[in-house]
Amino acid sequence: KQWYQRRVAITAGQESLLDEYKSMLKNECVEDLSRLYILIKRLTHGLKKMSEIFHDHVYDNGKETIELMNKGCTPQEYVNSLLVVVKRFSGIVQVHLKNDEAFTAALNRAMEKLVNTTTESKKYPKSSELLVRHADHILKKGNKTIPPSEIEDHLHNFIDLFKYVEDKDLFQRFYSKKLAHRLINNLSISIETEELAINGLKDRCGYEYTSPLQRMIIDMKVSEDLTREFEETVRESGTKLNVSFSVNVLQSGAWPYATSPELSNTAPRPSDVSGEGGSGSSGGSTPEFTIPADLCVCVKLFTDFYGKKHTGRRLKFAFNLSHGTVTMNFTSRPYHVVMSAYQVAIVVLFNTSPTLSYTAIARDVGLDKSELDKTLATLVGSKILLVSSASEPATDMEEGANETDTYTVNTAYVNKKSKFKLPVTTHRGDNEVKEVESTHHSVDEDRQLYIQAVIVRSMKSRGVLQHNELISSVISQSKERFTPNIAMIKKCIEVLIDKQYIERDRQRKDNYIYLA
Repeated sequence: KQWYQRRVAITAGQESLLDEYKSMLKNECVEDLSRLYILIKRLTHGLKKMSEIFHDHVYDNGKETIELMNKGCTPQEYVNSLLVVVKRFSGIVQVHLKNDEAFTAALNRAMEKLVNTTTESKKYPKSSELLVRHADHILKKGNKTIPPSEIEDHLHNFIDLFKYVEDKDLFQRFYSKKLAHRLINNLSISIETEELAINGLKDRCGYEYTSPLQRMIIDMKVSEDLTREFEETVRESGTKLNVSFSVNVLQSGAWPYATSPELSNTAPRPSDVSGEGGSGSSGGSTPEFTIPADLCVCVKLFTDFYGKKHTGRRLKFAFNLSHGTVTMNFTSRPYHVVMSAYQVAIVVLFNTSPTLSYTAIARDVGLDKSELDKTLATLVGSKILLVSSASEPATDMEEGANETDTYTVNTAYVNKKSKFKLPVTTHRGDNEVKEVESTHHSVDEDRQLYIQAVIVRSMKSRGVLQHNELISSVISQSKERFTPNIAMIKKCIEVLIDKQYIERDRQRKDNYIYLA
């Protein structure tokens, strides 16, 4: 009877207790929260209301992260603001709310809402891009803000935030591009650390999700062994190479460059390689690229070596993704400069003459005008080359150099660093914006194909489906990768009707019939 009276008393005062609960949360009266939790737990629906208030409170406290995104914060600022919210309220749930499932779920829903909120005038949430850039910051060499002993903890925090991301496909696309850039340019702390991050993603999303990322890691390991074997073969043959040469052999299906415009700018096929240049790669018109003589010998030797080792495989050299280290001896002290292959091809021309005309460079390098102008702009912008023009100089060299220009090596060049890397463009910010837009566009296209496949699969198994049932089926099957847009689903249905995979039921217009 006493227990019943206490329950009635708590029920009668529930609203005032919940009002007090809001004040407790706001002022973080954690001991009072524990006592109130014990009281409210006795009521049938008490915890439901309490957890809903907790959800709203977490979201309101986390709105600062959305404001930071709108202001254009750094990835580190964004991640740190999210971690403050997560750690603060997960601690309250674990200690003072007895790790209750209702409050854990409320915290997760609030964080998902924060992470997946679309910023002003944006189609996609910016969280995927910012999280990937933060991971790139952790995993890159030369990071002075994170001690080596704390890298693993930072990766765990990154993975903990990743679970709240709904657009897993968009995240994967951004992550694969950053991973490829780190691997190809030798910017990773270590392969082991990369594998640690990928394994964390695999634990959240499964093997299939991280399979392309793991294949990229495997390619790098195989390439190391291949380079060692090639060097041994060259040494045994008695051939002397004038340059240090290594190759990364990448599976076209695993790397994000396979279908991107970047590979339309590849160098000639290995079978066509010569000191005078070669034809473009198969699949369309591509700019020619005259490989420097020393590099040409290496490419020919490696092509023969690889052809004997793997019969039937065809190498497609992508010099637009390649780089080399050039030693500059024309200055007061030597500098070791990491350059793109196109930059290397230009600067080695100055071994024969300190001054060259634009026409001579264009003839000897073989790049099309837009690529040549962009590459020259980086060398002039870095002050390694000096330009003189008979006509009015271009305001922006990447927009087009003058064909009457002449270029001279800057013998007075000075840099604080004896070893450094040249940028591949003078418009880095613009390129990043274009890359993000390109990624969004490609993800849109992939989603439409994925949704069409899901619709066909659902219709084939059921034969006839009502409109709302089909929409629900698509959302259910897609939610592990992304949250489908209803408008996109409807568009895909119309596409499949036009392709005669399905048709509308003439008797019931809201039904669809699968056409075998």
